[in-house]
Amino acid sequence: MIRRRILFICLITLTLHAIAEENTDETPWRQAIMIPSFFGMADSEGFNTYRYRTGIYPLYEHGDRYTGVEYQRNQFSQNGWQSFANETRLITKAINPRTALGYNLNIGYNRENNFGLLTTDSQYSVSLTDSARGELMVNRDRVETQNSINNNVFYTMAGASLEYTPLKRLTLVGMGGDMFFSDTNTRAFMRLKAIYDLIPDYGVTAQLRYRQYHDSNVNVTNNYFNPENYYEGMFALGIRKRIQGWVVNGTAGLGQQGINNQSTTTTQLLEAGATSPISGNLFLRTRLGYGKSAGFLGPDYSYRYLMEELFFSF
Repeated sequence: MIRRRILFICLITLTLHAIAEENTDETPWRQAIMIPSFFGMADSEGFNTYRYRTGIYPLYEHGDRYTGVEYQRNQFSQNGWQSFANETRLITKAINPRTALGYNLNIGYNRENNFGLLTTDSQYSVSLTDSARGELMVNRDRVETQNSINNNVFYTMAGASLEYTPLKRLTLVGMGGDMFFSDTNTRAFMRLKAIYDLIPDYGVTAQLRYRQYHDSNVNVTNNYFNPENYYEGMFALGIRKRIQGWVVNGTAGLGQQGINNQSTTTTQLLEAGATSPISGNLFLRTRLGYGKSAGFLGPDYSYRYLMEELFFSF
């Protein structure tokens, strides 16, 4: 509990410092609103998630650099059960579109089932050397399953990643951290990735991905999928290409997963997205995807999702 409070104090301090820096910046700021944006996800267990988000941004340069206040309405349903939540957050974001370096800092308050929760989904990335960069991340939110929402289960995640480019066309990425669940479980996780520029002129990459996690308490009563040990290895092809100011990207992956000492089974990943040019009055970002891994009912759990966000500046 003390570690979580320290993380939030540091995050609030960074957020206020970032806002103060933006207010003294000589950038010709505009104002913007978010035209109600949408996130929807459905899985093979019948659990559905819908989020509707809007915001007002008195400091806005483009879709990756702004400061403002957002409101989000969450809706969850499964087999006739429903739950709703309201969330308001203060956000400040400054990401360089070309290098992807910068920060996304936010503090929110979520209210569901008469239970209030401070939330965040924040990252800060910086260049360490010409060939290395690092990132710190803090995330705090509800666990989105029917039992967890009914029991007000939430988590706080703290992690860090390091990206290193030893060769011109090869990038290595390592990430690790801990998730502290409010039901006494702690999940230590690790992700590794090797990315090779297979066809640089077309933005095509070949990727080797590996992830694993370990849960300290496997006796939690059906709140979420929590095997003692889980691992996945995957080969994927990715693409990221700039076309007339638009950035399009996609990933297609096939892998194998293992749960405790059971036999391995197949996993899949398909994702695609597009981001509009940062100039102009409208900024659009959209993404959709499909994944197959493991869940409550066995190794064939799957999900699909769609996300879009649209800013109008003036």
